[in-house]
Amino acid sequence: MQKLIVLLCGVFLASASNSQTLFTYGQYKVDKSEFERAYAKNNPTNDYSAKALNEYLNLFINFKLKVQAAKDLRLDTLPNQQADLLNFRRQIENGFMTEDKVVNALVKEAYVRSQKDIHIAHIFIPFDASFVRNPIANYMSNKNSDTTKAYQSIQKAYNELKQGAEFATVAVKYSLDPSVKENKGDIGYITVFSLPYDLENIAYNLAPGKFSVPYRSRSGYHILNNLGERPAYGKMKAAQILLSYTPNPTDEEKQKLRHLADSIYGVIQKGGSFEALAKQFSTDRNGYLTGGVMPDFGIGKFDENFETAAFGLKQNGDVTPPLETSYGIHILKRLGRVPPPTDTAQANNLFRDQVMKDSRIQVANHLFDLQVLKMIGYKKAVYDEKALWLATDSFVLKSSVIPVKNINDKTVLFYFARTNKKAIEWFPYARSIKTTSPEEAKLPYRELLEKFTILTGREYYRKHLDDYNPEFRAQLNEFKEGNLLFEVMEKQVWSKSSSDTAGIRKYFVQHKDKYVWGPSADAIFFTTSDRQSAVEVRKDISDIAKNWRVQADISNGKVIADSARFELTQIPAANVADIKPGMLSPLLVNDQDSSATFVYVIRVYTNPGKRSFDEAKGLVINDYQGELEKKWIAQLKKKYPVVVNQKVLQSLIKK
Repeated sequence: MQKLIVLLCGVFLASASNSQTLFTYGQYKVDKSEFERAYAKNNPTNDYSAKALNEYLNLFINFKLKVQAAKDLRLDTLPNQQADLLNFRRQIENGFMTEDKVVNALVKEAYVRSQKDIHIAHIFIPFDASFVRNPIANYMSNKNSDTTKAYQSIQKAYNELKQGAEFATVAVKYSLDPSVKENKGDIGYITVFSLPYDLENIAYNLAPGKFSVPYRSRSGYHILNNLGERPAYGKMKAAQILLSYTPNPTDEEKQKLRHLADSIYGVIQKGGSFEALAKQFSTDRNGYLTGGVMPDFGIGKFDENFETAAFGLKQNGDVTPPLETSYGIHILKRLGRVPPPTDTAQANNLFRDQVMKDSRIQVANHLFDLQVLKMIGYKKAVYDEKALWLATDSFVLKSSVIPVKNINDKTVLFYFARTNKKAIEWFPYARSIKTTSPEEAKLPYRELLEKFTILTGREYYRKHLDDYNPEFRAQLNEFKEGNLLFEVMEKQVWSKSSSDTAGIRKYFVQHKDKYVWGPSADAIFFTTSDRQSAVEVRKDISDIAKNWRVQADISNGKVIADSARFELTQIPAANVADIKPGMLSPLLVNDQDSSATFVYVIRVYTNPGKRSFDEAKGLVINDYQGELEKKWIAQLKKKYPVVVNQKVLQSLIKK
């Protein structure tokens, strides 16, 4: 555990390098690191040649010029822009509220531990003897237990172990675990995630044959004994037939279930279907739905004899004879075996989600919280603690502040970088905990104030993430600039070009020679709601093509059709030379919605021909937009002269 803590603390240390300016535009600059980040994200071929870098640099310069134009127009103050940015911020914030490197360290630790199973014996003495009968109720209870008796008992047990007494003997004598009479403290093999994280740490730091010093958890005292280790078994894929015991079953009831289990096992041995028998007889609530198939399980999840029988099955399809546990009688069938992970990449996929949901993530969160307080400049104010606790008591009881000495609602308790927290914020928090959270209400005010400090520190950090986290700031800025680009392009190019009909037509007249048809065809493009409808249309295509509009109108939406002239390269066909009048293109079926499309060719034009304005309009608008954008960029470059640092650019080139 100490090695892990050192590692977790170490990951918070980061070094900063001086940023290098790659280019300037007017009074603004872009650092090498920002360009590198954008280039890496948009360069899937990993091409760092001079040609590729210069091509992307020109695009990136134009992008930054357009974004700056958007800011000059104050488009970033538009309500829709601010709302979009806030929504995006909310989406990504949680990913930055823990330290990923700490999580990676915990995942790596889980991987290392997953390579072996440990045979554990356990002595448990709860603070309250009733805990073992109803642990959940006792955990949530606000009752203060006397820990002295439990402490004295665990010390007696520990002293006897040190004097050489057998662990099993001491466990039977002192442990209050309900199963100790049967297992003498031996809880079988465990692996990673089998025990609470604090106990797992003890187990994995014990040498074989050694026992731990007494450990105090929230519920009581523990001593663990490492009885031995083995290479990890991994997980088992299995199905079961469970004949459950009723609460407090009689010997007669158990005997009836044993006879039934023997009969079922006999049928299986003669070739009967395990799945069918599970659906018919198993009392497992999922047995009927799954045919007895269980979720994959590993060591330390079920009773030791259950796991021993399951992992003792050698081949897929092998079945155990009936075996009994405290739950009932089981018959198990092996379906497969999942070996433990063999590399860290596999472990990352397997364990990351488990780590995030396990109590061990609290280790990462605690270290992260301490680092956050340091980053945001936490500083405790000077005040009289005893007076603060008296004033807090007053507020908890009466919901009002009665000044005590120099403590009032304006008393500053601590500072962050740009703000402070006063007693008026602390009092309601303390009252809420004391009146609504029985478990935390037991804590002294000093500990509650520490929790309040961490909570408010986290919220302050969340609100100012872009000040403290470069990666968050970069992602937020990327989204903001991308959204602004869309907004300014709509304003300066797209809407202008679509509404400037005179300009579009003038552009067409000036460049009409470039708008020509290559080899092309008149065709009808059909889309049907399903494959069968397409088959029926294709079967009668000669008749349907003559009045396709009418046929589409009377199809109740099953058939949609439109005619147009297409370049031959736009028509689906194995070979362009095969496209002839009357040809049907291959039927294409959409896997998502089962709709189908195809083309019916009416006429083929083999010679080039000029396009009319209507035929070329889409191409003309696109080219006209390009012309407007080109002129706009030229204006922006005059407004913001661009200067590239060639030396920095050359440093990016990789042969």
